[in-house]
Amino acid sequence: MFYRFRYESDCYPTLSRIPLHVRMKLDLTGVKISLNDWLTFSFEERNALCHLPIDLEEEKQAFKVYLDYLSRKYRGQPVPTTAVMSSSLWDNPGQMPKPVADKSAKRDHPVTAEEWARWSFHQRYALFKTATSKNDPEQFFAVLNQLREETI
Repeated sequence: MFYRFRYESDCYPTLSRIPLHVRMKLDLTGVKISLNDWLTFSFEERNALCHLPIDLEEEKQAFKVYLDYLSRKYRGQPVPTTAVMSSSLWDNPGQMPKPVADKSAKRDHPVTAEEWARWSFHQRYALFKTATSKNDPEQFFAVLNQLREETI
């Protein structure tokens, strides 16, 4: 499954940026690629990375092996790795992470415990990741608005 967020919709036709769903896969497999790395891959290869599952350990390994293959093919070097991000940072339906609570409290309607518990693994990741991102603070609220609209 490839989950698309509306705020990224302009990049999907060409996959000109690394989608949030792919960033989750990178975090969960401990692979680090730059936007320049991403853009060296063909559209078809980027699309395959969007759709490859990583639910099982062997799927995670296949994702990493494919990225390593692409890195060696286009960059002439193994794909860089980093520590695997623990899903425990965001995947506890009964405990909202502090960055999400703090960020959402900056607006009129903070995320409720009921909302947090209702959202799926990748939705909670998206809120956590955008809450901790230093790049574009409005991404968090774009994701939050989309999640709320989808559950109405």
